[in-house]
Amino acid sequence: MIKIVYCMRRKVGLSPQEFLSHWEQVHAPIVLANLDVLHLARYVRTQPVAHAFSQRVERRGLMQSPYDGIAELAWRTEEDMRAGFESPEALAVQRLLARDESLFVDHVGSCRWVASETIEI
Repeated sequence: MIKIVYCMRRKVGLSPQEFLSHWEQVHAPIVLANLDVLHLARYVRTQPVAHAFSQRVERRGLMQSPYDGIAELAWRTEEDMRAGFESPEALAVQRLLARDESLFVDHVGSCRWVASETIEI
């Protein structure tokens, strides 16, 4: 499996809830409606939660603040990933997703990369 890991920070001026709401109610439905066009095998959204251990884990003041969300997009094969970026239909969806991202994601404060996954247990 090959995937993209996208660690996102919210756009300046958005509250954490506004960011998550847009992601859940606007952006994710675009991805989910186009799983076949994008040739995706898996789409995972991860967001921080308030927890009793949050302060200890986050080490505020010693580490960067947590990302507002992490998206993982996974393809079964390299060919599927290529089709998800290069077919005319996929390119149209990719443009739509990029326009929508500009409404809620701070691209300068975010990062993403292509990755492989190793499951140890």
